[in-house]
Amino acid sequence: MTTPPLSLVAAIIAMAALRMLVAAIVPLADDEAYYRLWALSPAMSYFDHPPMSAWMIAAGRWIAGDNPLGVRLAAPLTSLLGPFILWRAASILFDRSVATSSTWMALAMPLLAAGGVLITPDTPSVLFWGLTGWAMAELLASRNANWWLAIGLFCGLGLLSKYTNLFVCAGVGVWVLLLPANWRWLRSWQLWLAVALAGALALPVLIWNAQHEWASFARQFGRVTSGGKPTVVYFLEFIGAYLGLASPVIAILAAHGVWIVGRCAVRTRNPSEVMLAATMVPLLLYCLVHTMHARVEANWPAPIYPTLAICAAISLAGVAQTHIRRRLEWAALSLGFVLSGLLYVHAINPIISGPQIRDPTAQLRGWAQLAAEVDKLRVAQGAEWIATSSYATTGQLAFQFKFGPPVVQLNERIRYAHLPPIDERVLRAPALYLELERNLVLGLLTERFASVTSLGTLTRRDGDNTLDRYVVYRVAQPIGLVLRP
Repeated sequence: MTTPPLSLVAAIIAMAALRMLVAAIVPLADDEAYYRLWALSPAMSYFDHPPMSAWMIAAGRWIAGDNPLGVRLAAPLTSLLGPFILWRAASILFDRSVATSSTWMALAMPLLAAGGVLITPDTPSVLFWGLTGWAMAELLASRNANWWLAIGLFCGLGLLSKYTNLFVCAGVGVWVLLLPANWRWLRSWQLWLAVALAGALALPVLIWNAQHEWASFARQFGRVTSGGKPTVVYFLEFIGAYLGLASPVIAILAAHGVWIVGRCAVRTRNPSEVMLAATMVPLLLYCLVHTMHARVEANWPAPIYPTLAICAAISLAGVAQTHIRRRLEWAALSLGFVLSGLLYVHAINPIISGPQIRDPTAQLRGWAQLAAEVDKLRVAQGAEWIATSSYATTGQLAFQFKFGPPVVQLNERIRYAHLPPIDERVLRAPALYLELERNLVLGLLTERFASVTSLGTLTRRDGDNTLDRYVVYRVAQPIGLVLRP
């Protein structure tokens, strides 16, 4: 068995160490703070996603504590494991050169660089998607039917991670059906046991949905048909995000590589190309179709980015002139690592800032100072708990007040079905309501409290830079149930 070059191994370890450091320094994003609430009481599933990311956060908090590194610990650890999985799969399907080049490409991709720090459902989704592809490659190379059990295991764990992983399960089926050489597996008991294993592992998600009126399925699968009139705007946004998050040179090489792989899969039915296409094209096609009527979030295609790195390496390998190939690879990696590095630097200390700049990292900053002001006002007003009406504000304040007053979102209570019920005596006491100024729905307060008193606004800041304004109300004298769906 061949092994990666020592220089590549050193780079993988160094990148994982850097990501561990960044994960410890950078405050939690809104979604991460919300997912931390899932981990406070691990459940079979949750409203937004399957449970694997919550289980990972719970394990990380147990190991490293209830801090940004503990919450995110799984992300840099999977970023250490992922490149070795990618290298092994690519070396089986193609050769050592393509494997090495594709792993370097993946290390340089800004989206995977961010994914190596932030903990989201994409963290386990990308991991188990990659493990599924690796097990398929081992099956292809060895013809050992027992690899089907590994494929079933990783597909099942992927279904516990994110609904997106249904596409890789479909890709496995497409791969079997498209290649006549694979039809013999249909008579293999290992294949059908793998199907059963994947289904059994996904049962917690099914059971949770059955117990909660299929709420998560309705939310996520409803996106397939939701959206407005056909437009090219979302497609252009998708392409722009891809160019930035894959890094421009890598993105162009990968797009060309996808064309090469697709053409070979159709014309020659080469098993490696067919396998690569089968695990990538279903999700890619869905994203492209979805852009015709609605926005595709930049992270949705994250699981196929390692496969796109292989495609970029295939495209690069097809360049006949050695000096041009080396310059292209140098340009691709240099630009990718620079963009990834700037992403880390900006998250730690903004390079550019200002009220006119739409900065997604702004959500990371200013929460400790805001929480201190909220708590001072809460004590002055005699409030015993803090009310909100969005999951982002709830998650961020709950992290800041982990040893303080309860932080409770008044609406969308299904998001917190896993948590123990709030003591009714607490809910009957006065509360301080805090929410983004632009998100205030005053009727939500007046229909649940007889006493609603405006206390003005508070500002979340980063130094002298204003990030967001929040309205503050003192609410008391509940009308009926305070917490309603």
